[in-house]
Amino acid sequence: MNHITKLSIRRLVLILICLQLGFIALLTKLYILQNTDSEGRTASRIDWRTRRNRVIKRGKILDRHGTVLGISQDRLSVAADPKTLNRKSNAYTVATQLSPILDTPKTELLSLLKKKKNDKYVEFVWLKKGIDFEKLDEIRAITKRHRGLKIEVDPKRVYPKKQLASQVIGYLNDLDIGEGVEFQYHKYLAKLEPNIQRSHNQNDSTPSNQTANISLGNTGSNVVLTIDEFIQSVTEKELAQGCKEWNASKGTAIVLSVPTSEILAMASYPSYDLNDQSNADEEAKRNLGIWYMFEPGSIFKIVASSAVLNEGIMTHESTVFCEYGRYRLPNRRAIKDVSGKGHLSLTEVLHKSSNIGMIKIVERLGPELFRDYTEDFGFGKKTGVDLPYEKNGNLYSLRKWDVNSLASVPFGQGISVTPLQMVNALTVIANGGILRRPYITKEIRDDHGKLVKMNYPTEIRRVLRPEIAKLMTNILVGVVENGSGRRARIEGVNVAGKTGTAQKAERGKGYSAGKEVMSFMGFLPAEDPKIAIIVTLDEPSGARFSGTIAAPIFKNIAAETIKYIQQTAFFDSIPNTRYVKNNLNAKQTTQASTTPSTNLDRSQSFNTTISPSNKPVQSLSQKQDASDYSLRKNGEGL
Repeated sequence: MNHITKLSIRRLVLILICLQLGFIALLTKLYILQNTDSEGRTASRIDWRTRRNRVIKRGKILDRHGTVLGISQDRLSVAADPKTLNRKSNAYTVATQLSPILDTPKTELLSLLKKKKNDKYVEFVWLKKGIDFEKLDEIRAITKRHRGLKIEVDPKRVYPKKQLASQVIGYLNDLDIGEGVEFQYHKYLAKLEPNIQRSHNQNDSTPSNQTANISLGNTGSNVVLTIDEFIQSVTEKELAQGCKEWNASKGTAIVLSVPTSEILAMASYPSYDLNDQSNADEEAKRNLGIWYMFEPGSIFKIVASSAVLNEGIMTHESTVFCEYGRYRLPNRRAIKDVSGKGHLSLTEVLHKSSNIGMIKIVERLGPELFRDYTEDFGFGKKTGVDLPYEKNGNLYSLRKWDVNSLASVPFGQGISVTPLQMVNALTVIANGGILRRPYITKEIRDDHGKLVKMNYPTEIRRVLRPEIAKLMTNILVGVVENGSGRRARIEGVNVAGKTGTAQKAERGKGYSAGKEVMSFMGFLPAEDPKIAIIVTLDEPSGARFSGTIAAPIFKNIAAETIKYIQQTAFFDSIPNTRYVKNNLNAKQTTQASTTPSTNLDRSQSFNTTISPSNKPVQSLSQKQDASDYSLRKNGEGL
């Protein structure tokens, strides 16, 4: 009995000891949780003594000539350990000395230096961040006299040109989510090593915000854009003035290099100061050149016109009957032209921008060929430009062809495109019939100047025969000289262009009178094209036609840009056009081609890697594009 009693007592004691140990562990855990600061870090003396700067300095963003558009500059931050400081120094004295240097009230500093939690001094507080580096010596003199103070150096992102190319450059927030180049090339700018988890498929060129399992370098790589500071500045200025003059809610303008499809300028209105992006309107942060989808209107007429010429269905002198300005379709819908005309040649249909004439041309072309050429010009899918959030556009009405499609799509309604898609399609005509991929980054170099990535002009496919592209160029010159684009004329320079005015559709209401998108696009000099430009304004007011509103804005941008590139021999610095894919040689006849063109894998931002000799080498698999160009009529090829 006594033995059993002693055994029970021992078990009871053991249980009590276990309970006490568990209680002590619980108290310890509660203490740790209660002494964790607002950022989730355990406030311990080890943290204070071993705290080091883990933030790397992001690389620069430069224009094509090396002008700094984005840079990280060192800023100072001052922190304190109130527990140590109040034991070793007089907090009032420290607050008095730091107040004028930090430009902070003494009472505020004293409150931080005496901060307590659970009646005990905390072990870490920030006194001030973002201090000019020039104050380092003054602050260091005080920290040497008083224990418990610490200086840290943090890089702050600064944009010297403020609003210039703000939507292109973009930003990155604390969650590694953002816009523009800052987001697209985050892993290069921040020197994140390649072990990056992607949010979706592995071919997505947009950086993921999941950056687990990464290692940090010391300084990020520098991203060199194709943007030219002067051309960008002129484009933004003229676009903003035009939008304000015509009360347009938003607008965009793009300048492309015709020989390479490099983006020399990409402007959106309204804009914002990158240095104050947290207070900017969200709409102002959108890159409208790739984000804005609109019904193009008459600028889309280049597609069907080029197609019937390329297929040999019509010549530039072939005529269609334009019904004297009023044409009723089988579904009883009436199509009207601004001015009634009888028989017009294909050239005159474009010069006078006849919607009825274009319907008659598309009827001859047929919906299948019309769809094929629209896709070959690059519509309905992303261009592949190395920027995030590019839109595809929408060709639903074209792909689901019916009489309603015939009543809208031929003159650019019932479908949607982006400004970059539209101006890149225009360059097909400007550069002899070839579609190229536009790009906005020339190269990326590490902090020692070593080449990391490089972009080159890339052919996607041949769309038109060279002689047809030349014929279309002559027709578009006539639009500017004798047609609806007269206000885009530049003295001494031949301009090829097209106007476009499209009514805006409202959900459930159809097309709204008075709400329109007005555009003008063109290239110059017509005989040796160097630049292609598109200008688009959303809901301008005060005039009826884009020739009055958008064409003068185009003219101002084009005149300044062509003068600049001539004075600076700008295109002498453009490298000879080299292609990753097989070059599609222009053929002057309709002789059948046995070698189909190839389309690029658009999921990649860059299509080359750099060998040790800094020469481009092919690195991507060749993907056959089912929609490669070929003449469909009578089974003929190029």
